[in-house]
Amino acid sequence: MESTGAQIGMPPRWEWRIFAVSLAELEARLGGLAQVSPHDSRELYLVNGRSPHNAKIRDGLLDVKRIKMTAVSGLELWEATLKRGFPMSAPTIASFFAALDLAPPAMRRRIYSMDEFLADIVRGDRALRAIKVTKARRVFSFGGSRAELARLSIGGAKQETFCIEDENAERVEAALAQLGLDPAANTNYPKFFERLASLES
Repeated sequence: MESTGAQIGMPPRWEWRIFAVSLAELEARLGGLAQVSPHDSRELYLVNGRSPHNAKIRDGLLDVKRIKMTAVSGLELWEATLKRGFPMSAPTIASFFAALDLAPPAMRRRIYSMDEFLADIVRGDRALRAIKVTKARRVFSFGGSRAELARLSIGGAKQETFCIEDENAERVEAALAQLGLDPAANTNYPKFFERLASLES
């Protein structure tokens, strides 16, 4: 039976994110707020060059977030649109592609396990790439907004990322100003993976 996963319908959130080999200086500015226990996870990002939206598999759930708009400041408004568990029906997989603004593939099964989805659907689409990411995430509150510091391992390469998000763009901008961060430096996961691919080629 297909799992619906977490409830979709949360309000869109304005997000700002950066990546760097080290964010030690920023972590020092955050001080004790960031000193919370990390949550470890293994995730599989489904990256393609035809869509600006974000898709990943975490804890057995296929998760899609769509970018709705980009503000003049550089902040991005994201909305969670699909979150489903495996096994997954062919119509749900078609909905996954629709959420990414992509044409659905030909499907020969009615129901797909996660392994079948990755083998038949993802590897069968030349535009899609599955990227394994191990995360140690620390989630806390800063300036009334949700903040996250995470250490990433991607194919052996180490990266760190910081994100701040809120339904209210002004709160995000105020938090960035307090930390001395440039809203225009915003880099989401799809753009980050695109940059990684260009460095590898």
